[in-house]
Amino acid sequence: MKFTINSNPKELRKVRLEIEVYCKTNFVNLDSSKPVLAVDESLQNIIRHAYSMKLDEKIDISLNKIDDDNFQIIIRDYGKQTPLENIKARDLDDVKPGGLGVYFIQQCSKICEYKHMPNELGTELTLVF
Repeated sequence: MKFTINSNPKELRKVRLEIEVYCKTNFVNLDSSKPVLAVDESLQNIIRHAYSMKLDEKIDISLNKIDDDNFQIIIRDYGKQTPLENIKARDLDDVKPGGLGVYFIQQCSKICEYKHMPNELGTELTLVF
C-alpha cells in the first residue's frame, strides 16, 4: 500500500488511521500503537526539520507486509537533509520537554534505518515492526 500526503500536520490523523486499519486488516497479533506512534513521530520530525513547517511539501509512505507477523514502513521526504549522525535519541537523563521523537521511533520498531537520497533530495526512513 502506498500513499502520499502533504507536510501539513492536519494530515497526521489520516495517516494514523490508515496504519491502524492496515494493521488490523493484515495482522492478528500486531499491536498497532507502536507503528502508529513511530510514524507519527517521524512525520512530525519531517514536517519540522526537513520542511521547516511548510504545509504543502510531499511525503511518500509505503506499507509492505513482510510475513504474517512483520511489516515494513518506508517514509520518503524530499526536504532538507539532516546529517545522519545527528539523527539520534537524546540522553534520557537530560530531562527537558520535547526531543524524544527519535527515541520513541527506535523503541517502537525492530529496525529503524535512515538513508540520504542522492543529490541531497531528502531522506528515506525504513521501519520494521
